[in-house]
Amino acid sequence: MKILALLFSTLVSFANTKEIQIDPKGYIVFCPCMGRFGNQMDQFLGALAFAKGIGRTLVLPHFVEYPERFSSSLQIPFQNYFKAEPLAEYTKVILMDDFMKIVAPKIWPKGNRTVFCYMARGNSNDCAAKDGNPFGPYWDYFGVDFDKSEFYGPLSFDPLFEKHRLEWTNKFPADKYTVLAFTGAPGAFPVAETNVPLQKYVKWSDKIDSISEEFIKK
Repeated sequence: MKILALLFSTLVSFANTKEIQIDPKGYIVFCPCMGRFGNQMDQFLGALAFAKGIGRTLVLPHFVEYPERFSSSLQIPFQNYFKAEPLAEYTKVILMDDFMKIVAPKIWPKGNRTVFCYMARGNSNDCAAKDGNPFGPYWDYFGVDFDKSEFYGPLSFDPLFEKHRLEWTNKFPADKYTVLAFTGAPGAFPVAETNVPLQKYVKWSDKIDSISEEFIKK
């Protein structure tokens, strides 16, 4: 039994210290800054399809919530609501916390962070990525400041068309733009009909399942 316990302990230790491999095809980071939970999930499905379409790892965002009597928004970890593992059956994903702690220091360091938007926002000549709530609070939560803006208009998000996919990979190659960080979600609202089936990969977390089961019992 002692040998088994030691072996188990070693395996757990290895799993906890295993280094996350850097995706050479790059990453997609975005703020789910449009609307509340339903809207955010609509756009999330589009972001999921977009990431797979151009072959990048999708950084699973925190959700933005607006509790009463709070002057700002709250950032809720993705894993509080959903499991990451089922999504990995469809495409490459990583939790935002893991990305910021392990990956970002290596490939997306402070002082060298570009944000992407379709066109300039507001009265600025850049993406104004942290202008307003929840934009500012969201990126501040992760300690992210942007050093430059990049406009991707008029490119489309639809990866089903080979032409669109090639336009993205040719204009923003991973060796030059390792991280595509968007001011908003790279997905349509309302959700595109072709992306609706992707919800089968979105599974509630054990925490949410437990709450729902307890509610049903009562």
